[in-house]
Amino acid sequence: MKKSIIFWLLLLITSIQAKEKSLYLYQVDPLEKVLKDRIYFQDQQDTLPVARGETASVQLVLKSNDEIKNVSASIATISNGKAQLQGQTGWIGYVRAGRKYESPSKDLLRSVSDFFPDPILTDTTVNLEQGEVEPLWITIPIPIDAEPGLYKGRVNLQGTIKRKKKKFEKEFYIRVYPVQVNKTSLLISNWSAHTSPQTLSALNNGENVPLFSSLYWDLVKVHATMMASHGQNVQRVFPVWMTTYTLNGNQYSFDFSNFDKEITLFEQAGPLDRIEGGHLAWRSGAWDEPYYVEVPVPATPANADLPKSPAPLDVVNNIRLVKLPLEDARTQNFLNQFLPALRAHLEEKGWLSKYMQHIGDEPVAKNAASYQAISSYVRKYLPGVKIIDAVLTSKELRNGIDVWVPILDVLHKDYSFYQELQKEGKKIWYYTCVGPRGNYANRFIELPLIQTRYLHWINYKYGLTGYLHWGLNFWSGQDILHQDASRDRGKLPAGDAYIVYPGYHKLYSSIRFETMRDGIYDYELLKMLEKKNSEKAKSLSNELILNFDDYDGSIAYFRKIRKELLECLSQQ
Repeated sequence: MKKSIIFWLLLLITSIQAKEKSLYLYQVDPLEKVLKDRIYFQDQQDTLPVARGETASVQLVLKSNDEIKNVSASIATISNGKAQLQGQTGWIGYVRAGRKYESPSKDLLRSVSDFFPDPILTDTTVNLEQGEVEPLWITIPIPIDAEPGLYKGRVNLQGTIKRKKKKFEKEFYIRVYPVQVNKTSLLISNWSAHTSPQTLSALNNGENVPLFSSLYWDLVKVHATMMASHGQNVQRVFPVWMTTYTLNGNQYSFDFSNFDKEITLFEQAGPLDRIEGGHLAWRSGAWDEPYYVEVPVPATPANADLPKSPAPLDVVNNIRLVKLPLEDARTQNFLNQFLPALRAHLEEKGWLSKYMQHIGDEPVAKNAASYQAISSYVRKYLPGVKIIDAVLTSKELRNGIDVWVPILDVLHKDYSFYQELQKEGKKIWYYTCVGPRGNYANRFIELPLIQTRYLHWINYKYGLTGYLHWGLNFWSGQDILHQDASRDRGKLPAGDAYIVYPGYHKLYSSIRFETMRDGIYDYELLKMLEKKNSEKAKSLSNELILNFDDYDGSIAYFRKIRKELLECLSQQ
């Protein structure tokens, strides 16, 4: 009898060792970008602390000692013994960043292969070569009413090794704290290019998607759902582009149906706290040139040579959108009719109080005068509507903007100016874009994920009530996953132009987008603690954000501070 038991124990041990020799499974902090070049791991079986209402992210890493084909992953269970949580798995894909941007951050990640992890692919299996590593991302939305306590999760994996199916599993733990985030308050805008035929065709196997077709609206809904699920509560909608015009002599008629439909889709997807009215004016030529207003004019040969607007549609109802100076009689005739009609329509729909209006993007000192003139003109017809814009200059625009969105390094350089504006009651957001570079936090693919998360700790530390980025989905070409991400749209830093990836009638998130969402919830937890103990909230943010361009880069220390934040909020 004893020999039989020993035999079966030896067989079990041999079986376990065989499994370990084929595939090793590690838990790795989701703030770590796992490069394909990496060969050494420690299993970080840490319990992940989360609040109710946010989303937990778990990262597992597979390291193969054999060739393994068609590896799939699924969540077997996430339970505290009574209640269950639901989740989704996705394999992390890799994109190439072959050209390094200048000036680089001191924290820039280096990859021998130039490949970096980013997209999360939720509808595929993977093949692993011998010695290859592959990260698995697990997303677990925590319900508002989730029971606090420790939850044990298990992931099942299956793959084929030497024509035989093999199964593996890995456990992980989540602690849900008795802290509840019902709604986020940080205003977040990621500009979407869903009005671009090129962008939409990337979601349609390269086939054209006619603007305002039923498929067009289906794909807008796909965008709205993805954006709302990642904390975006502000949407940019172009009133001039999304309006259909008829012109009888000098008299305009306006059809706002498409404008209304787009806003309604985003309202249905999630909280829409602000509507950004897309820009009314564009540079007339080079970067320093004055702004011209976008104006609908008859599509006649006499108007054929006027500078075209960047609108996605050329001619509708024999009307073409062009750029004209504010002083032009045609410009003033249009604005005098359009702006009052837009305001009345917003009021009728109940949107006026949340509507903000862009004038022109990123004004600089040399074209500030034209910006100011258009802003003053618009204010006459949109009383009470806040003017908002991303800016690359400060004092030259003093009287032209209500909601200021300086780029992070301009905010740093002119911080005393923005502190004065805050004292006057002005709202200050900030943005990142092609820059700032150097040691400033950003969303670039080659930066550590902790810097993407710190974007919204910066919001908290400096009292900045919103964040804007221009590049949700400005893809170039169709096969985005296999392009060099650093050679997209004019040599931008890799990842600057997009933070989601196209699939067929769907979008894939990225580890950067997931991390950005988690930072939005960090901000909300800090605001909650501020109401309870403002000095403690300030102290915790100061531990991690040392200055506009100086941060504590330790993931372990960040986790310590974040856990302390939850524990402070849990105390009676």
